[in-house]
Amino acid sequence: MKRPVRIFLLLFSILYISACAGLSDQITTNIFGSVQTPDSLEPEAERLLSALKDKNRNIKTFKGTGRMTFSGRNRDLLSADIAWVAEDRNKISLALRDILGRPIANMAADGEWIYYVSHADNTFYKKNTDDIGLENFISVPVRIKDVILLLSGRVPVYEFDSAAVADSGNGRCVLILKKKWSGAAEKIYFGRDCRDVSEIEIFGTGGDLLYRATFEGEKKVKEYHIPSRLVVSNDTGGYMRLDIERYWVDMPVSRSAFVLNPPEQNSE
Repeated sequence: MKRPVRIFLLLFSILYISACAGLSDQITTNIFGSVQTPDSLEPEAERLLSALKDKNRNIKTFKGTGRMTFSGRNRDLLSADIAWVAEDRNKISLALRDILGRPIANMAADGEWIYYVSHADNTFYKKNTDDIGLENFISVPVRIKDVILLLSGRVPVYEFDSAAVADSGNGRCVLILKKKWSGAAEKIYFGRDCRDVSEIEIFGTGGDLLYRATFEGEKKVKEYHIPSRLVVSNDTGGYMRLDIERYWVDMPVSRSAFVLNPPEQNSE
């Protein structure tokens, strides 16, 4: 398999696998959803959840460029330039480029289908987003909805039955979201003064860590605060680091941006 194609397959698998153990948990669309009410929360937990809900909430569309680095099971490091455009919670398009800016591969999701195109060998896939696939490739089981939120500087909040705030020292705190029968569903770590999120951990129904996401640095884009670097990893060696170089928000985006068509066959 050619190296550029292999790189993108790693990226594609990171974003695509959505049915690993424990991924039946749903992201809470309204973080004060039916499983709990604000009256059932302690004041500090309610304050933090409200802050998470409000953070960058008005971003509708965004795009950016950066550098992506991956570590696979063989601990080999792979890097490529990346560009993306996204809309709300379920639409994103990613383009992998070589050092000269030439396209290597693309992945897109329009809320119903996931598309993949390799320009190196004219490979094309189109799969329903409910499908399971690419289990043989290295992945961190982070869902597309999670990635879109993380790239917009927000935090995915998984369904929970109870929430509590614990002191983690030096003015820092952690918000622990639990399910009634399976324990911790998510831990959200805040920095000094217990304000900005520095890291999150997502757990499966068996209590195993599915992935952690760490925010490093910050860019201010209009009134929004965007991470300069996003690191997503797990305890089995899966690793993804995105260094964000340029970022734009609230620009018009065509629906066609999230749909890919089969590449034209090479005439050679």
